[in-house]
Amino acid sequence: MKPASPLEILRRSRQQALDFAGKAGADRMRHILMKAQRELEQRLRQAEGLTGPGTGSFTATQLRATLAQVRDVLRATALPAMHADIVDVGKMAAERAAQSTIEYVRASDLAFKGMTRPLAIDQAALFERSIAGTEASILRRIGSDPKDPRQPGVLQRYGMNTVGAFEDVLQTRLLAQTPWADVRNQLIAESPFLQDKPLYWAERIARTEVMGASNRASSESITLLGDQVDDMVKVNSATFDSRTSADSYAVHGQIRRPNEAFDSWFGSFMHPPDRPNDRSVVVPHRLAWPFPASLKPKGDGEIASRWHAEGRKGSPPARPRLSTVPLDKLKTG
Repeated sequence: MKPASPLEILRRSRQQALDFAGKAGADRMRHILMKAQRELEQRLRQAEGLTGPGTGSFTATQLRATLAQVRDVLRATALPAMHADIVDVGKMAAERAAQSTIEYVRASDLAFKGMTRPLAIDQAALFERSIAGTEASILRRIGSDPKDPRQPGVLQRYGMNTVGAFEDVLQTRLLAQTPWADVRNQLIAESPFLQDKPLYWAERIARTEVMGASNRASSESITLLGDQVDDMVKVNSATFDSRTSADSYAVHGQIRRPNEAFDSWFGSFMHPPDRPNDRSVVVPHRLAWPFPASLKPKGDGEIASRWHAEGRKGSPPARPRLSTVPLDKLKTG
C-alpha cells in the first residue's frame, strides 16, 4: 500500500481532532442536558406542589426556589458528566495527535528529501511528553482552580451565564404576573434553558478543549523533535470553509520555532485554539523541506474580504507577525 502523503496525513489529523471533539459534542451533550432537564422537571413539579398547583402568580419566592433548583441540577447532573467526557476524549485526541505528528514528519522527510532511512525519533519519549499534562491542562480550564477555588472554571462560568439567562426569562414572567403553572409548563415544554444556550456552550467547550488537547500534544511533540532536529519549526494551519472567521485567515501560515508563541488579534498562544471554537492545527515543518502550498499565508485582500463578509466595518486589524524565522531560510517549490 502506498504510504500517505504529508498533506493526506495533515487532513486526516485535522479531521480526527474534529471527530474526537464530535464524540464529546452535540449528541453526547444533548443526552446529558436532556437528563438534566428531566431532573429539573421533577423538581419543578415538587416546587409546584409546595406552592399550590395552578394557583396564584409567579412570586419572587418561587423565582428564587426555581433558580436554586436549576443551579443544583446543572451542578449535579450536567457539569460532572461533561467534565469526565471532555477529559476522556481529550486524552484520546492527544494520543492520536502525537502519532500523527510522527507520521507527518516521517512522510515529509521521505517526500521532500527522499530519505529512505526514517528519522531516529524516540517515539516512547515523544508520547510520554506529548500526552503528559493533557488531563491536568483540561482540568485547570474547565474546573475551578485548585489553588484558588474562588476562581470558577469554564464549566462553572458558562453555567452561571446560563442560569443568568434563565433568570431573565423568569423575571420577565414575574413582572407580567404570569401564573406559576403557565411558567412551569413553558419551562418544561420549550426548555430554553436546557435545549438552547446550555447545548451551545456545551458544544463550544467540548470542541475547544478537545482541539486544545490535540494541539497541545502536537506542539509538545514538535518541541521534542526540535531537540533532535535543529531546523524544526511549527506552523499554524486554519480550517477553511463557510464558518472560518477573518482572524483565522490572519493567523494561517504563521511560522514559529518550537518554543515560540504564535500571535493573533486576541494575543499570543503556544498552539491553537487561540479562541473558543477555533479549528486550527499546529503543523511540524523542517526548513530543509519545501514549504507546502497548503500552509502558505492568506493575502491581505483575502483577510479583508472575509472581514467584510462577516459584516464588519472599517479595516481589519493589522496582520500579526508572520514569522520569527527569516523567510529567506524557507525553501519554496
